Amino acid sequence: MLRSLRVNDFALIEDLVLGFGAGLNAVTGETGAGKSLLQRALAIAAGHRAGSEMVRAGCDAARVEAVFALGPAAPGTHARLEALGIPASASGEIRIRRTIARNGRSQVVINDRPATVATLLEIGSALIHLQGQHESLRLTQAETHLEMLDQAAGTEAEATRYRANYGRLTEIVTRLDGLERGAAQLERRLEIARFDFDELQQARLDRADEEATLTAERMRLRNVEKLALAANEAVERLHAADGAALATVQSMARRLGELAVVDTGLEDVAASLEQAAEPLADAVRGLLDYVEGLESDPQRLEEIEERLALLARLVRKHGVADVAGLIDRREALREEIASSASDLADPTALRAELERAADEAWRVAGELSAARRRGAERLAQAMEAELGSLGMGDARFTVRFEPLPPGPSRGAAAVLTRGGAAIGPQGLDWVEFDLAANPGEGARPLARIASGGELSRIMLALRNVAGGAAVPTLVFDEVDAGIGGATAEIVGRRLHALVRRHQVISITHLAQIAAFADHHYAVVKDRDRGRTRTRVLEVTGGERVAELARMLSGSASAAARAHAEELLAGARQEIDSQAAERGARAPGAGPGGRPASAAAAAGAAVAAGRRRR
Repeated sequence: MLRSLRVNDFALIEDLVLGFGAGLNAVTGETGAGKSLLQRALAIAAGHRAGSEMVRAGCDAARVEAVFALGPAAPGTHARLEALGIPASASGEIRIRRTIARNGRSQVVINDRPATVATLLEIGSALIHLQGQHESLRLTQAETHLEMLDQAAGTEAEATRYRANYGRLTEIVTRLDGLERGAAQLERRLEIARFDFDELQQARLDRADEEATLTAERMRLRNVEKLALAANEAVERLHAADGAALATVQSMARRLGELAVVDTGLEDVAASLEQAAEPLADAVRGLLDYVEGLESDPQRLEEIEERLALLARLVRKHGVADVAGLIDRREALREEIASSASDLADPTALRAELERAADEAWRVAGELSAARRRGAERLAQAMEAELGSLGMGDARFTVRFEPLPPGPSRGAAAVLTRGGAAIGPQGLDWVEFDLAANPGEGARPLARIASGGELSRIMLALRNVAGGAAVPTLVFDEVDAGIGGATAEIVGRRLHALVRRHQVISITHLAQIAAFADHHYAVVKDRDRGRTRTRVLEVTGGERVAELARMLSGSASAAARAHAEELLAGARQEIDSQAAERGARAPGAGPGGRPASAAAAAGAAVAAGRRRR
């Protein structure tokens, strides 16, 4: 979870240090105080776009530092860090520092190791999910609905298995297409592949570090005279010349050792000089051996130059980075030659392989489609119950399935179409979420009818019924758009329900939502020495009551404070009641085994469907 956030010289924020806790964290404040700046700072810490316009006026750079605590239940994130070369900290934390300079350049440091923005975005996507109006717009993109359905229906593993089968099938289609377009073309490609393979094979590419080793040897051979001159000069000064260092140290050691009989205070000095003479003597012997073995070898230098020139030419020709890339290319050519030769020798076997792969892909696609349709029915029921609780009681949520258009009727790709149906990269179906927001209206795509506030609530409902997101921290911004009163209270309950699986941060305008928070932060804007700045304070006790009162009525009057205290008491009672209910019975079951509510029953149905698969 997100443990702390530090922001310096970021827009209106001069210096902010903020600690976040487990559970639901609410961020509130007057309009224009700077609540959105926190969301923006978190987005930048997670690897999203950072522009120089965020640097505070008069400052050279803005800085954002976020510390995430990783528990033992996050092996995937640990593995991802390791794969990206980011060292794990002893405390199990991920410390992210990002600096945005006024010239627009961005620097990223993860666990004290420099990293790219792309690496940060990959790590950030596993740590924090930012759910705002822009994220809600994903619901208007039909291509994302199938991914959401797979998560809700528990069919992600089946979808992954299908994609592997489909990838294998399309690979065979490509091979057979090439064969059917003309054996002569395939033979020509095979001839080129054999030529390239033979060239790489004759190059005797056995060691990935060969180029670096040869470069070092070439450097030594090019500088033999310089190396010999320096080594001989060292031998002369240490050993051969009058007053050489080694002889001087040895002589002084003997003389002071003799005088130590007169004054024992010289014993340690004499011993030190005697000890110092030993490594000097070793160094002299090593230099003598080095000089003796150092010789110019023009023929070997020429061989190295030719070999390096060959390696450079092969690297350029095959478009790889180094000798390791050449070795990989050689092995890839070996496999291509074997595969193409087999295809040319026996195209019937390839066609039989295509049929087997097509049968398997169609079988898995059918099973996946059936599982998705069963999950879609449960999702629709759960979503309607959940949306009803979020003030959209008249809404009807449906998952629409449409067949893919048929593909080619001839050629190898014809196996992708059967009986007028077709399979594609994601399966048999095109999936889109539809909504009938009001009675008497037909269901229409979300992109055409849902407002921004409705989209936020629909996404919140999906988070609840589909098991949340696969990240530890969820940030909700503007989820309260267009709601109030009892609906806002229910949204607060739903946000708090997510804390069973996540740390939740909600940036909100509504006291009914903030009352459910385990930690409450107030954003204030003030002036200091003629400069406007934004500060964030954690409010507890009477300060929290005053902040809720301000949100309710714009002032901290006695009536507003009484209302705020009532909200807090009601929220705490609801939270305690839910906790006790979860501890006293199995998920989704009320007294006597009956569902406690329509939303709970539908949510339990979705969860049960996931467990069965």
